[in-house]
Amino acid sequence: MVALVLTPWAGVAPLLLLLYGALGRAQLPTPQVCPGTNMKLKLAFSLENHYHTLRKLYENCREVQGNLEITHLKGNLDLSFLQNIQEVQGYVLLAHNEVDYIPLENLRIIRGSQLYEGRYALAVISNLHSGTTGLRELRLRSLTEILTGSILIRNNPWLCYQETIQWDDIQDANNKFPFLGTVDSNRTVKCGNCSRGCESCWSSGPEYCQTLTRKICAHECRTRCRGRYPSECCHNECAAGCTGPKDTDCLACHHFNNAGMCRRDCPPLSNYDMQTYQMKPNPEATYIFGANCVKKCPHNYLATNVGSCTLDCPNDTKEVMEGDRYKCEKCSEPCPRVCSGLGVSNLKNVRAVTSRNIDSFKGCSKIFGSLVFLAETFSGDPAAKTEPLDVRKLKVFDVLTEITGRSTLMVLVLVRATPSSPTTPCSCVLVKCEMLGGGYLYIEAWPQNFTSLKAFENLATIRGRVLYSGAYALLVQNLQIHSLGLRSLKEISNGLVFIHHNPHLCYVKTIPWRQLYLKEHQEELITANRPQDVCEAEGHSCYALCTAGNCWGPGPTQCLTCTHYLRAQRCVETCNLYMGLVREYLSESSCIACHAECLPQNDSLSCSDKGADACVTCRHYKDGKQCVEKCPTGVHGHIWKYPDEQGLCQLCPTNCSHS
Repeated sequence: MVALVLTPWAGVAPLLLLLYGALGRAQLPTPQVCPGTNMKLKLAFSLENHYHTLRKLYENCREVQGNLEITHLKGNLDLSFLQNIQEVQGYVLLAHNEVDYIPLENLRIIRGSQLYEGRYALAVISNLHSGTTGLRELRLRSLTEILTGSILIRNNPWLCYQETIQWDDIQDANNKFPFLGTVDSNRTVKCGNCSRGCESCWSSGPEYCQTLTRKICAHECRTRCRGRYPSECCHNECAAGCTGPKDTDCLACHHFNNAGMCRRDCPPLSNYDMQTYQMKPNPEATYIFGANCVKKCPHNYLATNVGSCTLDCPNDTKEVMEGDRYKCEKCSEPCPRVCSGLGVSNLKNVRAVTSRNIDSFKGCSKIFGSLVFLAETFSGDPAAKTEPLDVRKLKVFDVLTEITGRSTLMVLVLVRATPSSPTTPCSCVLVKCEMLGGGYLYIEAWPQNFTSLKAFENLATIRGRVLYSGAYALLVQNLQIHSLGLRSLKEISNGLVFIHHNPHLCYVKTIPWRQLYLKEHQEELITANRPQDVCEAEGHSCYALCTAGNCWGPGPTQCLTCTHYLRAQRCVETCNLYMGLVREYLSESSCIACHAECLPQNDSLSCSDKGADACVTCRHYKDGKQCVEKCPTGVHGHIWKYPDEQGLCQLCPTNCSHS
């Protein structure tokens, strides 16, 4: 059984990273990995934003860790950003496009870890517009492997050459969804012929002849081949084909890629020493990350003690941080309580945060799962006999600092999806694993009199291990708020930001989004909110002490950083170092109050830290190093002290008190 690994770019249903290989070291360096999507035929927001999202996701991408869904492309668009894609982890969907062709000429392998409609690894559907334009050619000339899943080609009246392809050669010999033998070739145009010498082709021209890597092989070949002779068999661990006989000559790996060498297993964390009868650390140890063997898990993933990278810690383990990496550590006693969001544990089948479940989030500083706010959250659901949520109960989120695990933060209005997420490990068979999905904050309803998302003002981190539609970590759309108010947010670990059509929303251009991101591909799409010039004319600008005019909203508590000093989330010009009723000391530009037992000094600091042992002079008495209001009298039943003339607490020879 292979280790379970989930991808952070799987939208509402998390995708799996159980099989994605890499080219042998002779062909390519370490691959550029990018997210996939899970939108099916749905249009994400406007056509312009949809195209922009696809371009941002797949620019410079070689491996797609989820599904490659290319849909709703119209007009004269630059699609060159797709030309480097060579491997797809899930399925490929080409649907409702009006362009002549989609440049996926370098796509070599579709792994089918997730299938369209539960069956198809490649689906080409309804690529036309009013019978006048549409997809004309697939041109998938490099596609030589579909590990799991069948082919669906339907309603493409302008599409040519699909019936000439030998699809059964492309499918893996053990594919559980064999090609049925026909594809839809009904068309309204006349197509050209394959070039002379081509048995089958993707388009006209000798460069588009189909390359066969299975049906032509000698019977000695167990997988793929590069020619008809026994000497031209590929290594058993190769997928898609090869350039030579070795496991480093594969065009893709069938199971795992270990530094360019295709293997059936990754080197384990420890090996058995037959001389000492003990397990010893393996100097060649790697972690399983999808179908790659990696020396350490990527940022945002958790390293398990069984040698895999995952998004969730297994039962009886907890998430801990070691250096700048996260790992799962076995609990020495019962694991601490984990706060589950919607789609997880006892909230697995719950649709939204309501008056029925709001109390389950009390005291949660970290949430594993989703938070969904729908109209029924605040209006109630008479059919389910659910009362409207008392908006005062949103204060339960005051202590929330991190959304993690299967989670992303999302604030969304129009697009709805039913959240569901796994709570137990799934059953894996080598290369295939079934999982349900979920994990995001989805707000399509918010109290009308709330001018910001103040309920989440202490949220510091959005890990984005799973993204909405495989792309977005933070979405704010169609709300009546005036500012975001996410004053503590310091990191969006992964995913795009989408803020759209909030007619009263200002202060979105005052946020240095790039400072919150960890990855180069992250970006914000901010459209159709209150115009910036109108905001400025109405006086909606950052507080004067906000650094570089950067803030989440109005006033001194919404600055990202302060030009001078910070006192309890408020930007101030000076600290009370030498004056004021409550004296302070300076710690990294923050004004911190001295302990109440410190006596204010004239023209000098009153303390060096916040403890009662950091006072320059005590206000009342001093017991050892600590300033105290009174000396101990009968503490623990046997400690009795009195103050001497210098105010120092001294042990009594017998029981005594201040009197």
